[in-house]
Amino acid sequence: MTKLAAWSFDAQYGEGDAPPPKRLEPSHIKLEQHLEDWIANDVSLIGEGYTLVGRQVTIDDGRLDLLAIDSQDRWVVIEIKPGRLDSGALGQALYYAASLARLDVDEIYEKLKAGLGKFGDAESLSLRVKQQLAGDAEEREIAVLLVGAGIHAGLERMNDFLARFGVPISVVSFEVFELKDGPRLLVREVVDEPAMPRAPRRRLTVDAIRDMASEAGVREQFDRFVEMSERAGLPVQPQRASVRIAPPANRTRFLMYAGPRAGANGGELGIWVGPGRFAEWFSHIEEEEAVDSLGCYEDGAYLAGDDLNDRLDQIERFLTEHFRLPD
Repeated sequence: MTKLAAWSFDAQYGEGDAPPPKRLEPSHIKLEQHLEDWIANDVSLIGEGYTLVGRQVTIDDGRLDLLAIDSQDRWVVIEIKPGRLDSGALGQALYYAASLARLDVDEIYEKLKAGLGKFGDAESLSLRVKQQLAGDAEEREIAVLLVGAGIHAGLERMNDFLARFGVPISVVSFEVFELKDGPRLLVREVVDEPAMPRAPRRRLTVDAIRDMASEAGVREQFDRFVEMSERAGLPVQPQRASVRIAPPANRTRFLMYAGPRAGANGGELGIWVGPGRFAEWFSHIEEEEAVDSLGCYEDGAYLAGDDLNDRLDQIERFLTEHFRLPD
């Protein structure tokens, strides 16, 4: 087990005549009372690339502390424990991960949607969750992150062992030190998940998403959505299980999404449209006009049959009216 320690030194002395560093004493602050609030307010405390989407999420007979999506498009179950992290904390996190794995996409969205505004812009986060859930139709990847104050000696061995079976687990441990007559220092130790080779993933191309649309039975409607976007001069970018339509000036932002899936009564195409995004990126489009033409953001849903064709007709009329088609 790693034991954290910290020292302070006076930086005003020149080289060669500086006094020796002074060891700082651990603080007696009850760290566990604050960690969840701190992380909820600033997720970078536990690392980069996390997007928080849930807090105290009820799953089966318990409450998951925090739920995030990471930069690898995985769900991350974050378990925060008082004191040292041990096998009990790991067992609890794995229990929640197993419970999350068996929920269907609608159940997960219903559990998360009411609290998304606590972590930022509810509209953007709702879209992020929906896109993550759309990708779950192909594969739901779940990682575990344990957060506490200290690490039990055997936890890293358990981490290495479970990694052989494709269970990604990482650990973040915090400790607080006292500065004399000054602020406290929060020190973080990170134990990354073992570097195990990952299974090859489907290459992200529009053709790959088109193949998914063919399997779902909505190839014709998917192609129509892509073609009308391209005719309007809008970039079409592949995601995990959808295509993103972006403004040419910033291809990391979205105007629309479309993702296929097999529904209970045949193929469906999920379409999300942000009217305000069109007004944001194109000066000749008024937001009120875009909303009137396209509907509000919450109208995004999986559609099939006549409902899907009507939605595509609506989008095509808007694009034809506001974007000059190439000669």
